[in-house]
Amino acid sequence: MSDTRLILGICPKCGKKLQIPAELHRFSCLYCGSWLHVEELLPELTTTASISQAQEAYNYVAAHLLACVTGYPDAFRHLTKTEFEPYFQAYRQACRPVFRAMDAAAQARPQEGAEAALAALADIFLDQVEDWSVKNKRGLTGRDALLDDVKCTICLLLIPGIRLERTSACEDFCRILREQWLIRYPKKVFQLTTYEEICQGFQRKKLCFITTAVCAQSGKPDDCPELAAFRSFRDSYLQSQPDGPRLIAQYYDLAPGIVTAIGLMDNPAKVYPFIWDVYLRPCYEALERGEAEACQSLYTKMVQELARRYLRIQI
Repeated sequence: MSDTRLILGICPKCGKKLQIPAELHRFSCLYCGSWLHVEELLPELTTTASISQAQEAYNYVAAHLLACVTGYPDAFRHLTKTEFEPYFQAYRQACRPVFRAMDAAAQARPQEGAEAALAALADIFLDQVEDWSVKNKRGLTGRDALLDDVKCTICLLLIPGIRLERTSACEDFCRILREQWLIRYPKKVFQLTTYEEICQGFQRKKLCFITTAVCAQSGKPDDCPELAAFRSFRDSYLQSQPDGPRLIAQYYDLAPGIVTAIGLMDNPAKVYPFIWDVYLRPCYEALERGEAEACQSLYTKMVQELARRYLRIQI
């Protein structure tokens, strides 16, 4: 008779219950086929909590959610292909007790319902954000800059982390939080996203990330003359330059994060035409004239300035 110890948990992808031999570190879900690590399994949670348990969970979330944002002020700096996944996993491990309490916290106001409890939590959190930004501001633009940092952390870490719990209460809280944020800060827009969606942005096979995004925004197909010219420049000219392979590798590390940041926290309809007019059109015209060196100089400047603006990285 086997004495293999089993680890019980919930698949984070499909929500099915699993029993995994403890000696396995990586395995495939029996139901959906997703490859997982043991630490990714979600614990089995009870669907109801007593009033006292719900209130305790509510108070816990209210007391600790702010630290899940203000404790990670440089999230945007880690929005690169090499850094984002390990940074996010460390963040989730630290903040997951707060996220897991959300379901029980939603039951803290049984007469008013879960929506009211979650809305109250979001309101408390945003009050805390406002107080924190006022107390920690430096200079005339300090508060505004701090709120931008908070927005980045909410968008890139907090909401994806909460949504990984795969519960209706967590989904509802993220929706409510964004709605209330936009009422308070209508100019600081961000979109709801998931951890998987952010990671997929780093795994795309079409490797002209910024140029492809700009051309797609203007309705150009993937085989348009502009993209063909830039890909030929990359493969024929830049790859053969002494520093070319390093620049290409650096671009592939930074560009997906830049595109993600523009899509989630800015206005692509305005940003991408600006990038085209200021950088890519002159680059394309330089290539048409046979001036590959001028194209390289301007393209490098574009990546440097976009990395500084959206990732706060100096390169």
